Amino acid sequence: MNVKLRVLSAGALFFLGQVAYAQKAKKDTARATEIDEVVMVGFGQKKSVKEVTGSVSTVKGEKLNDLPVASPDKALMGRVTGVQTGAASGQPGGIVNIRVRGNTSVNGNNSPIFIVDGVRIASGDLTSLNTTSNILANLSSDDIESMTVLKDAVSTSLYGADAGAGVIIITTKSGKSGKPRFQFSSNYGVNKTAFKLPNPLTKDQWHGLAAQTMANTPAAFGYGSYQEAYDALFDPDQDPLGYAAYGNVNTNWQKELTRNSANQNETNFSVSGGSDKFKYYSSIGMFNQESVYKGSDFKRVNASTKIEYKATDRLTINTDFQFSNSKMRTLNDGGDFANPLIAQYFNLPVDPVRNPDGSWYYGVNNSLPSGNFNVAALQDINSRKANTSRVFANLGVTYKVLDGLVYRMNFAPEYINVEEDVYLSPLHGDGYSAKGDLTSNARRFFNFNIQNILEYSFRIGDKNKFVARAIQEAYKSDMRAINAEGQVVALSSLQTLDSFVKPVAAGGTKTITSRSGYAGQLNYNYDNIVNLDLSYRRDAMSNFFPGQKGGNFYSAGASVDLARIFIPDNDYLTLLKLRSSYGKLGNQISASPYATYSYGINYNNNAGASFGGFYNPGLKWETVKPFNVGVDIGLLKDRVSLTAEYYNKQTEDLIFTVPLSLSQGISGYTDNIGTLVNKGFEFSINADILKPENPKGFALSMDANLSTLNNELTKIYGGKDIISGATILKEGESINSWYMRKWAGVDPNNGDPLWYVNGVDGETTNNYNKAQRAIQGNRLAKYFGGVGIKMSYQNFTVSAQGTYSFGGKVYDDWAIYTMSDGQYSLFYPGYEDQLDYWTPNNTNALNPKPIYGGNKLANRTSTRFLYKADYLRLANLKIAYTFDSSFLKGTNLNKVTVYVMGNNLWTHAYDKNLRYDPDIALAGTTNLNLPPLKSYLVGFNVEF
Repeated sequence: MNVKLRVLSAGALFFLGQVAYAQKAKKDTARATEIDEVVMVGFGQKKSVKEVTGSVSTVKGEKLNDLPVASPDKALMGRVTGVQTGAASGQPGGIVNIRVRGNTSVNGNNSPIFIVDGVRIASGDLTSLNTTSNILANLSSDDIESMTVLKDAVSTSLYGADAGAGVIIITTKSGKSGKPRFQFSSNYGVNKTAFKLPNPLTKDQWHGLAAQTMANTPAAFGYGSYQEAYDALFDPDQDPLGYAAYGNVNTNWQKELTRNSANQNETNFSVSGGSDKFKYYSSIGMFNQESVYKGSDFKRVNASTKIEYKATDRLTINTDFQFSNSKMRTLNDGGDFANPLIAQYFNLPVDPVRNPDGSWYYGVNNSLPSGNFNVAALQDINSRKANTSRVFANLGVTYKVLDGLVYRMNFAPEYINVEEDVYLSPLHGDGYSAKGDLTSNARRFFNFNIQNILEYSFRIGDKNKFVARAIQEAYKSDMRAINAEGQVVALSSLQTLDSFVKPVAAGGTKTITSRSGYAGQLNYNYDNIVNLDLSYRRDAMSNFFPGQKGGNFYSAGASVDLARIFIPDNDYLTLLKLRSSYGKLGNQISASPYATYSYGINYNNNAGASFGGFYNPGLKWETVKPFNVGVDIGLLKDRVSLTAEYYNKQTEDLIFTVPLSLSQGISGYTDNIGTLVNKGFEFSINADILKPENPKGFALSMDANLSTLNNELTKIYGGKDIISGATILKEGESINSWYMRKWAGVDPNNGDPLWYVNGVDGETTNNYNKAQRAIQGNRLAKYFGGVGIKMSYQNFTVSAQGTYSFGGKVYDDWAIYTMSDGQYSLFYPGYEDQLDYWTPNNTNALNPKPIYGGNKLANRTSTRFLYKADYLRLANLKIAYTFDSSFLKGTNLNKVTVYVMGNNLWTHAYDKNLRYDPDIALAGTTNLNLPPLKSYLVGFNVEF
């Protein structure tokens, strides 16, 4: 039988040349030996799947390799229960929002920690000048053996103070005994926008909207009809908007800002092999990905070497080295007028792009006719770059002290250097008035993780198996940054600080944090029927006040296989395991309990000070108490496996800001004063539907999962609502619930906007200020998951992965300008959707009557621009053909696979008015960010 290995290790993971397996006790000597699926959990401990008491989900490397994504965390959506992911931006190499069983905190950390080959690594956005980045994009998906998400208390508690938001474990590929095995793979493709953005107005459409707006506002313009206003736009003698001189210009800004072809390619090479004494795996790779918008891309080179040396029968030495360098170019986002998405909807079709000789047109006094920048030019002459180098080493020793007693030590330093430059050309844009501007930043991170593990395994009789472990772990992060800004440069081609003659700013920061912990764990197994897991960990964190530095964390988990008790040795119901766990974890926070001063104030060229912190000696970790209960079912010799779970994850001691009078010199301080709960159900199924005896016969397998989530804030400071913009924190509601007026449509009688008076239903009003605000949903999906299918016949293989999400809502925070009902449309054209506006002949219009200055605040915050983020997506489709060894006989090749692949091929949004990719729902707002990508690729893999 095949042995499947799912690696969940949080400590050093070392295979000593033998196959890892859990063998069932033989009931009958004539019965074939059965080998169970094996997992590694909690700092390197091996377990049969039937022994696991916690909640874990694994994505195998075969589903990750060749995926056209810059960072492996993007592949989790729809493949793992309880995990929501969302791209805040379509920037290649950009950050991915990840939530494991909901939001763990309000103001603290909500992102899981990442473990690679047993030790913790840096994650998240480590840049300071670029719009987004993701240090995990410096890992190659092709080097990954598996990714596993740990979700409940018993599976994460050994990580103590950092485990509250979940743990994601990445296991990289290792060498295996045998002759050298070489693999070479490459793919090439093109990128498109995954979800169609709003169409910008064409020149004719904008002229029509402008004319209607002027005609609807005779007091401002004096035109009595649409036609009269339209004709005036082209009459140089009238020229009401001042654009008649540019009547022959017709710019398609979307076309000018995007690439004709956004390319992508990846190449990887690896060699592995070894003997019983020595195993190795080495790889090199290259990855390039371009956004559809010019000036945005990501490039990476990477290399790794992993070695295992069995020096003696007792001593094994392991080394794991990883190196990568990435170069990223990003673009402005949000309200920056250098943002190409703003230009797409804010620049006028009559704004010129180029001069007659083909050079860039910079306008008059640095402005186009609309008053905006020529962003197509800025994409060429400005730059926003990040160069990131990462070096990671994992050095491990395993020593067998006595039979059953093993000592393991890991030391894992990680060095990351991030160099950033933001260059603003003196020719045009934000750098024009400064005669050129350059800001440079260098950030250095040095992190290390050290672990000492002592494990003792023993039995009492044949059926009682015990494993006891003692663990010491320390993690330290040391960050240092230095930055400077200069202005005034002689030539636009000079882009280093020494060429900028006017120093503007200089600064630097240094942050050192450390935590250390001691843990103990006991696992008990009775004949693979009953399992019990107990753990305890105490952590200490450097930035808390004495007396609060330490935290105690624990877990308990148990499982029982009823099938083994009541109907053993049957081929129909092979597993019926009930399991449950409970514990206490910690969650990272960045707040400080110390009363400090900030000395960064320049007071008439003298050093000045201000309050930088508030004395709060009681500040401590947020604590998370997850409860989990589940059932695992195996049918037909485990050809079908089903899992159902219920979880209730409560966060206590939530960090909130307590307001203070400004007369005290500081607006507020942070304290532990809230409670939050996430609860829901998770279901998954894996099935080998058709499993032919002939290896080349028709085979069909599928997997599917469904998760539910109910997020509720159960306690906040003083029980008082906290309103921030369009969101509210309210007891009994989901965190960051949307809080706004409810749109009631357009009055068919006169084109006025309408809102519900009570914010829910019933009576309406055209007075924005008389309409009440109410909770209108939130950004967290209530139901989400995915479906995968794989078919093979002869040498053909077809695999597909779909994802879905229901219940979340996303807000278009720039619609106030792009759907302005006349307030801004004479200067900022906006979306094509505006054209469905009220007229006497179109009384059932989507939008109110356009009026210069706006129509009764119709474009202000309301559910008019709040959209359902419900969607179905074909996330991946791959069709492959394999030339096997029989076909390749005499070529020295073992296997050649060619394939075509599509990623994010199709998306169905259930809200017909949604104009942005629903994948951004976790971020909450559109912010005019770059759109996520759709990819088409061809590629091949060669083994020899």
